[in-house]
Amino acid sequence: MADESFPPLRSFDAFSPRGLAGKREYVQSLEARGDREAAGLLVECLSDESGYLRDLAEAALVRLGAAAPPVLPMLASGLWYTRVSAARTLGRLGAREAIVPLMALLGDANQSVRRAGAEALQAIAQGDGELFVARVLYRRPEAERMRLVREIAAGARDIEARLADLLRHDEVMRAEEDELLSHDADVVRASADGVAWEVLTGPGRGGDR
Repeated sequence: MADESFPPLRSFDAFSPRGLAGKREYVQSLEARGDREAAGLLVECLSDESGYLRDLAEAALVRLGAAAPPVLPMLASGLWYTRVSAARTLGRLGAREAIVPLMALLGDANQSVRRAGAEALQAIAQGDGELFVARVLYRRPEAERMRLVREIAAGARDIEARLADLLRHDEVMRAEEDELLSHDADVVRASADGVAWEVLTGPGRGGDR
């Protein structure tokens, strides 16, 4: 027997002109379902012309802890506001797998998209992802790095200082993923505390010398 607790996922067209209450109820019904199909429809809402619906969908995806992959393609949308919504969602999710495409948004022709990309990268960095952000920055030409750091930090001096400090440690920036500590937050704390950067796995760690 069909579950009648919630309206069918497509009981009405989310992309047709309608009142704010209808948009809110639609997103609430999808969030309450919380399954893969519902999450996919919430992602589709990021392409809606209604900023209100996009905002609701972003917040719902974050509350659901949605996986980043379905949102990632939206960063390449031809609609600038969809790129903005996708960037904001991924930043709030702390999606490290989105760092590379978010970095690409810093060269977007649309100022709002560039700002959203920078804010998302800052959010990921603040959420214990600064090592990963720094490692992607390190791949950019050296002449561009500090400009991008300032753009991402947007006046947040702690983030700017931490990223700049991480970028100075070539051995960590160039290390293979499996050479890094399993808990990368320790690497970041080592930078902040001025601890020697002997934080890579292998024979040289700790008392195994």
